[in-house]
Amino acid sequence: MKFLIRWLQRLVIGMMALIVIWFISTQIYERLEDRLSMFLALVITYLISAYIVLPVATHLTLMITRKGKIPRFTRAADGLYVDPVNIIFDGTRDELENVFKNIGWYKADKLTIKSGIKMFFSVLLNKAYLKAPFGLLFLFGRKQDIGFQKAIGNSPKRRHHIRFWATNTDKIINPLDIKYWTKKQKINRDKAFTWIGAGSEDMGIGFKKISYQITHRVDPEVDEERDYILSELKKANCIGRIKYYKAGAFKVGKYVSDGKIAVVKLKS
Repeated sequence: MKFLIRWLQRLVIGMMALIVIWFISTQIYERLEDRLSMFLALVITYLISAYIVLPVATHLTLMITRKGKIPRFTRAADGLYVDPVNIIFDGTRDELENVFKNIGWYKADKLTIKSGIKMFFSVLLNKAYLKAPFGLLFLFGRKQDIGFQKAIGNSPKRRHHIRFWATNTDKIINPLDIKYWTKKQKINRDKAFTWIGAGSEDMGIGFKKISYQITHRVDPEVDEERDYILSELKKANCIGRIKYYKAGAFKVGKYVSDGKIAVVKLKS
């Protein structure tokens, strides 16, 4: 039965891939080529394919084939698993902002047209942008609440960074409970938060898997970024004793990890 299910899933993925290739080549490129130059037709075809067609096709495919084995991963807008959760902080938003300020990290600007254009030219011209925005990742059915970064060199192409999602401290956190990570959570703004973090290091610019969108390349050794962030905060006496959820090592896609999630109390 398992063999049959795997075969059917691969058949569905193969059929979806053929449909997407047919649609892009005949319904987009050929129609554009009749009206525009080949270069312009190719550019517009890439933009439509990478940012509209392929993400939609990925969503539809995942709806059919998703197994839900790794609920601790954040998701990109197209539904694919991306940066794993590796740090949990207990404390208020003010405490969170203060501890990262103390170690010289900057809060990321919100991703807008203006900040996106500034980011583009900062990368192109190799200019510093200490508060460069982050792409949107999703956990609890919503985008990140806040993020912090530290530049490596003079360009936002390379940086240490971490995204956080707020949740109420009165909720029971079980890293292996898929419902905890996937359902949309209501946040009581009057209470202190638990901050669920996904930290990783951007190593440069590349293309995203499957959709080929332009994005940052992430260091697959995510444990090193987790340990680096914790060591910086520990040296500045910003956190208490570190505990770990030992959810199990994994190697998924480009990511390699011992599977530990650090749980730390912030110091005010």
